[in-house]
Amino acid sequence: MAQYAPAESQTFAYGEPYLHEEGAPQMMAPMQEGQQKKLFNPKNVFIGTGMILLMMLCIVPIWNALALLSDFNYIFWVGSDIPTWMVSLCLCIILLYLLTVMVFFNAAKPYVQTEQTIMMIANIFITLLGLVLMLISLPLSRQAISTYNNLMYRCDYSEQTHRLYEYSQVLHNIRRTPTCAEKYTIEECPGYEDAHPYTTFLKQMEGTFRCSGFCYRPAGEAALIESKLEPDGRRYLGSKVHHQDHITPLTLGPPASGGKALTLASASSDSLDKHVHSAGQLPPSAVGQVKEATLTYPPTLFSDANYQASCEGMAARDMKNFSGDIGFQTFYQGIYLVLIAIATGFLKLIGFCIRRDADYKATAY
Repeated sequence: MAQYAPAESQTFAYGEPYLHEEGAPQMMAPMQEGQQKKLFNPKNVFIGTGMILLMMLCIVPIWNALALLSDFNYIFWVGSDIPTWMVSLCLCIILLYLLTVMVFFNAAKPYVQTEQTIMMIANIFITLLGLVLMLISLPLSRQAISTYNNLMYRCDYSEQTHRLYEYSQVLHNIRRTPTCAEKYTIEECPGYEDAHPYTTFLKQMEGTFRCSGFCYRPAGEAALIESKLEPDGRRYLGSKVHHQDHITPLTLGPPASGGKALTLASASSDSLDKHVHSAGQLPPSAVGQVKEATLTYPPTLFSDANYQASCEGMAARDMKNFSGDIGFQTFYQGIYLVLIAIATGFLKLIGFCIRRDADYKATAY
């Protein structure tokens, strides 16, 4: 008669008893060890470690590029070409590293796959990333400096800013009309039309930078000042008014008995008049007119806030302090990567010398 296994054994016929049978651990242990060796072989370790390190090195440039792409001021003046190239080149370097390592381990002969060649590949890509960052930083810094100079010193006639200056002047002429001056925004005034991207950018500047006027020059006051100046003073005033940034007068104390608050401009008016007149540059009457023209702001276009800051000055500082700093940061990061690659190469060369000396002593004894 056939003999059946006990009920307890049959209950777990497809379960745990087979795992605890004699010889089962010896069969599974080599399989697990083989899978671990296959997963953590030198090829996969080098590929994974290199990918992680390259991605960590590219985090800062990609982050900066995305920040530039989200900055409306930078995009309006210079476009999105440089940040797009920065992101694309960083991703291409990572993919090129992956392709190079896979081809190296699959096509190169085993005796070539040594520690020296692996370090050489790592140095190549670190140097390549550093050079790419240095080359990208040059046009980025040049864009920031050029735009800053155009906004601060050539705002009304440079090729980069003249078109926006024309739109701003037209909108301010509409804003000064009696029917439009009472409105909250110029968008409610008759004669206003959207002209993308110029009107959109002016609105964004007023809301973000809290400024008023773009390259605003009071035409009547400027003509009055020039008509009363001497020849030497005219040359000085033209440079002064053109380069002078708008300054918000600061209140130094409560209103005086006459009801007029003491401001920084009025407190220093006497000393400024004496200093300029003694230098023979401007007569005292012209100095007061220069200060009055400098401290005059137009009304805001898209609100009734009437901010006391110039939009061209705020946009210029944003380009210099944000875009320019990113350019310098990218350049220095590229230099550091190149220096790291050079230092690693020298250390490897020193290692060759020390190893050769040790092998020579071992053979001598």
